[in-house]
Amino acid sequence: MTDFLEINDKEKTIKRLNLEDLSIDNLKEYILELQEEIKRVKDEIGVKVSSINEAENYFK
Repeated sequence: MTDFLEINDKEKTIKRLNLEDLSIDNLKEYILELQEEIKRVKDEIGVKVSSINEAENYFK
């Protein structure tokens, strides 16, 4: 996903794109990359929720 985004590692932020500068094909590719990133984030949330649940069950 780094093809389209500029990431500020120090502040953990992403600079917004000027979408007007992108072609239709670039925009479609950008959407696909964002969908992949959304899936990756949802997977990580699942891992963290699972870890929390395991910890809560352990301390019951």
